[in-house]
Amino acid sequence: MLQRALSVFKTNSVKQTGTASSSLTSTVAFRPFSSMQSPPPMGGAGSKIDPRSDPKMEPRFLEQVELFFNRAAAKTGISKDYLELIRTCDNVIRFSIPIRRDNGQIESIICYRAQHKHHKLPVKGGTRYSPDMDLQEVMALASLMTFKLTIADVPFGGAKGGVKIDPKKYSQREIEKITRRYTMELAKKGFIGP
Repeated sequence: MLQRALSVFKTNSVKQTGTASSSLTSTVAFRPFSSMQSPPPMGGAGSKIDPRSDPKMEPRFLEQVELFFNRAAAKTGISKDYLELIRTCDNVIRFSIPIRRDNGQIESIICYRAQHKHHKLPVKGGTRYSPDMDLQEVMALASLMTFKLTIADVPFGGAKGGVKIDPKKYSQREIEKITRRYTMELAKKGFIGP
């Protein structure tokens, strides 16, 4: 049923604009947040995002994805129940991994993974290495991956991972160790595999 709703969502958003990509680019919101409607939180009840905590008073990445989703969803005719199923992430995880640096120092690194939808398995999405990575960004990127795959008729669900490091400050050997440990932890927790 979720696959059917995603197909309707895809079809109707493409019909409205002529192309799938123009529906996203034509609705970019660079206005002050006070002039926009606040979307329901992507994580469901209880995960309200407060845009006022942003110093520039602009919506953060997850909020922008929600705004785009709400604008497209309003044109689909899909019931609110199914839209809520499409909107929320199925699985989200945050964990820390210890790593011994080349200089002998032990460092704890924060890692994330979000699996947005399991309507088709396996889920697809890469891992981003950035010192600014946070859970909201991972959730936003995972949901965008689901929408992109659905529009392109690629038979996977969307996912995304993140490792909170600046890769320029780590040697190639250290990045390899971090990646191996990150992947091993995801496999232990059931976040990798068909």
